[in-house]
Amino acid sequence: MNVQDYMRDVDIRAFVDAAKRYRVWILVRASNKEAKPYIGQPGYAPKRLDCKAKAADLDLTIPGLGAKKTAGLVVDLELDNGIMKGAFSPKKLAKAEEAWEHFKNLRYLPEPLSKLLWIPQGKFYTVQRDRSHRHYGCVMFSVSSNIAAGRYIHSDYDLYAIVREDDPATNERVVEERLGQKHSRSRAFFDVQHFLNSRMGVAMILHGEQEKFSADMDDILDVFWPDGRTPTREAGSTKIAEFYRHTLKGRRLFGIDGDVRPLFGLWETSR
Repeated sequence: MNVQDYMRDVDIRAFVDAAKRYRVWILVRASNKEAKPYIGQPGYAPKRLDCKAKAADLDLTIPGLGAKKTAGLVVDLELDNGIMKGAFSPKKLAKAEEAWEHFKNLRYLPEPLSKLLWIPQGKFYTVQRDRSHRHYGCVMFSVSSNIAAGRYIHSDYDLYAIVREDDPATNERVVEERLGQKHSRSRAFFDVQHFLNSRMGVAMILHGEQEKFSADMDDILDVFWPDGRTPTREAGSTKIAEFYRHTLKGRRLFGIDGDVRPLFGLWETSR
């Protein structure tokens, strides 16, 4: 897989231009390629910060119901005794189940959906329960709680880091609360986020960078460079650690050596 597999051409251009404009490296985690056909399409929306659930990586055929389009979309793992678990590869299922536990209480499970106009209990998430629908079992989001305005949720673009070209070793963050969730970001985040979302025409950047709250380097990252060159890829903890050590001048991630104190609204620096 390469960056073109999960990112539209217009989005790649936006990342290249943003990195050059703000003189930063932008590291992006390789995303679910099955979500790409839904990006920017009516009736679909990227995951918000409060949606911790994982998007499926497989379509699902259900006995008696036929084929369902679930790949790239968030699905309800408790529906029909967990039948939607089949929409995940074995490698991804364990993480999907863990993430679902952090999200499931935010969705309302109607019975039946067709008799309701609004999502009850002041919630914004519900689930498609029409067994004949091609997105049966998929989670829907409505910013107004109006079910008719509900949109199916696909993967967003996850930023790993935004790194200043003139001082790559310094890693700063602000820790705050957004949508009822703990949230960490860099000083440059809002400028980069607004530029990218405007250029892409879809709000695909909806939360801060992973390096601000986790030192996990077991990932696949696409790297956009301050000089606007063709993006490169760093795959696996060894390659990513080497990139941080050499190109980013020994930059550290929050989470190393227990450096994860939640100082809400205050800047922290890790060097």
